[in-house]
Formats: sequence, structure tokens, C-alpha cells
Amino acid sequence: MKIGIICGHEMPALIKNPESLSVETPYDKVKVKISKNYGHDLFFINRHGENGNIPPHKINYHSNIQAFNSCHIDCIFSVGTVGSMKTKIKPSDFVIPHDFVDNTKLRKPSFFDDSRVHVDMSSPFCPALRELLISKCKEIKKIVIHSNGVYLCTEGPRLETVSEIKIFSQVADIVGMTNVPEVILAREVGICYASLCVVCNMAAGLQNRLAANEISSVYGKLEPIVSEVLENAIKSINEKKDCNCRKIVSEASI
Repeated sequence: MKIGIICGHEMPALIKNPESLSVETPYDKVKVKISKNYGHDLFFINRHGENGNIPPHKINYHSNIQAFNSCHIDCIFSVGTVGSMKTKIKPSDFVIPHDFVDNTKLRKPSFFDDSRVHVDMSSPFCPALRELLISKCKEIKKIVIHSNGVYLCTEGPRLETVSEIKIFSQVADIVGMTNVPEVILAREVGICYASLCVVCNMAAGLQNRLAANEISSVYGKLEPIVSEVLENAIKSINEKKDCNCRKIVSEASI
């Protein structure tokens, strides 16, 4: 099986001895690292670019997802850092979101600019892939896992204000800057997509101050666990239940 992994950090514990491939897309070239693990081909993209320096509002989400599509990926595991807007969700916890709210303003949201295609987003994250991630998180006793959560996607690159978090927390649980439009674009090309979110801080107003380097520090400590979860999911990928992700786009045209 061909498995895509997209993250804002390199994952050397998972992507071992990779080959690099430059994939041409109509949107831009994308560097993809290809590795083998447990009989599967892993295709890794750093969503922030080859040098990891592209800010969230400038990421070429279309080129990243199209590169996966051009490589005929079967499913995508997305990894991202988030802030918590709920006191019950703590730093170092893991969240597998089941839904999202899009608060971005400038991003191109779709591949379909010249036709009327309206994909169903009732279950935007692949339910079967989510179930697999949840089960593998639960096998690791040191993980606190939240099996559901609403992801609020903001434009970035700035962090949110206290007042914004007060509003957002009424409808969402965690806040990040990268899941949208990734999850939408994956659905539009019929690729299963699920997100493993690592809570690295409490959102504005729930802790005294927010230093961006603290986010990287917390993730760095948890990266081995993230890799372990994904490795276990890859081992068990053949146990993934059937889903409708590929079928949904075929029913979306008017």
C-alpha cells in the first residue's frame, strides 16, 4: 500500500533511509521522501517546504495534496501541533479530530474552480482511518488520547487573541493553522485523510503567555511517540475498514 505522511517536522524515526523525489504538479514542484516500512511504501512531505520555513498562510496546500494524488497514495496521515481551547485537553495530549471549523480568509479552498462540485463533508476525516489511529494511540499507555475533537483552523501566522479564543471555544476544541484546506483537498481527490494532533500549549487566555519555541520544544519531546503511533498504524493498515472516501467525490458533481 502507498501511505502518505504530511507533517511540519521531519520524522527520521519513521522515514528511514529515504529516497528523494521531485514531483511536478500544476501548482509547483514538491519534494517527496520515499521509504519502506513493513512492506508499505511511505511518501513523506514536509508541508512547510523542503527547508521547513514556509509559514502556514503561504503553504501550497494544492501542490502537496496533488503530489500525493500523482503518486497514487491510498491514504494520508496528517500530523500537526495544536493549542487546546478546553481545560480537559492538556499539553502533551493527543487528539484525533472528527470535524473542523474553517476560519481562514485567504486560502484557495478547492481544486474545482471551473465546475460545480460539492463534496460531502459530513465526516471530513476518514472514519476508518481515524478508528485505526485511535486504537493505536490507546495501545500506548503513556498517551492521553481524545477520540473526538473539533479542529478550528485559523489563517496564521500570528497566534490568536484571548477574545478570539473565547468565541472559538464555543464551537471547537483545538486550534491550529494547517488542517484546512488539506482535509478538503484530500476529500476532493478521494484520498482517505486523518489527522493526529499533538497538543503543545493552551490557547490564549488559558496560559499566561505563548512562546512559539515552546511549541517546537513540546513536539520534540513527543516526536518518538508520534512515530510509534504511526508505525503501529502502518503495521496494521491492512486492518483498516472500508470507507466511502473515494466514492464521495464521484457523487459530488452537478
